[in-house]
Amino acid sequence: MIFNMQISTVLLWLACHFVGDFAFQSTWMSVEKGKSWEVNFYHCATYTATFLLFIRPFPSLAAIAVLIGTHFVVDALKARYKVIGPIWLDQLLHFLTIFLILGLNL
Repeated sequence: MIFNMQISTVLLWLACHFVGDFAFQSTWMSVEKGKSWEVNFYHCATYTATFLLFIRPFPSLAAIAVLIGTHFVVDALKARYKVIGPIWLDQLLHFLTIFLILGLNL
């Protein structure tokens, strides 16, 4: 259950999210990911790599698949299709993904 998660675990996963989604996203990725599936994939792979660098023990293959897959879809809905407008909604969806992974113990 989500309420049984260690605060330090949640904070580490959220820190990885912010580093991967903002610090490790280049201007090129930010501008081009809405125009190119390949660039969107590069961003999502870089984002997911952040978790592999800092989370110990390593996230499971299921967690990695959920991270990269949902990030790819959410970012496409925002940058390519403009279905998601405000950044807070984009970020909320990414946070929910993280809480789902942690809550299900993937």
